[in-house]
Amino acid sequence: MMKYSLIVALLVLGACFKPAEPAALFAAGDYAAAYRLWLPLAEAGDATAQNYIGIHHYLGLGVKRNLRQAMQWFEQSARAGEINAQYNLGLMYENGHHVQQDYVKAYTWYYIAAERGSGNAARRIRALNNEYLLPPFQIWRAKEAMIESILDSSRQLVPDLPAAGRRRSTTCIHAGVHPCR
Repeated sequence: MMKYSLIVALLVLGACFKPAEPAALFAAGDYAAAYRLWLPLAEAGDATAQNYIGIHHYLGLGVKRNLRQAMQWFEQSARAGEINAQYNLGLMYENGHHVQQDYVKAYTWYYIAAERGSGNAARRIRALNNEYLLPPFQIWRAKEAMIESILDSSRQLVPDLPAAGRRRSTTCIHAGVHPCR
């Protein structure tokens, strides 16, 4: 009987000690521990983990700040369809962090994220429009670049874009109609 009680007690105690979740550690400010848990997931292709690794490098949380690494992780995650990474990549292009400042590329990544529901990206698009940082032709070019990226080998960029939107965009590009709306 004592043996069974000990087993039950160990099982109960074991259930209380779950492995740490990297998001919880990140939220609690234990960035070094979160990074150690996110990294193997990111290397295995987890887009959310890749975005978090990018954030760690971008802000220097738990690791030395490295904008080159941040850019690589954000791009990998964004191309896999992670909305937050798409927004973060837009920020890097808008602000010229480790890349030449490029409002067209920033707008492109914001547009992709906004189309998938990112309110932050939609606000940045409005800001770029309101600040007249992009003339209409460049806005059209950014949208065209987004459409081209969907049509090339990076089809995961916007995995849940409605098929009707893709068909319309493809027709515009192939028909030479500019701008596509």
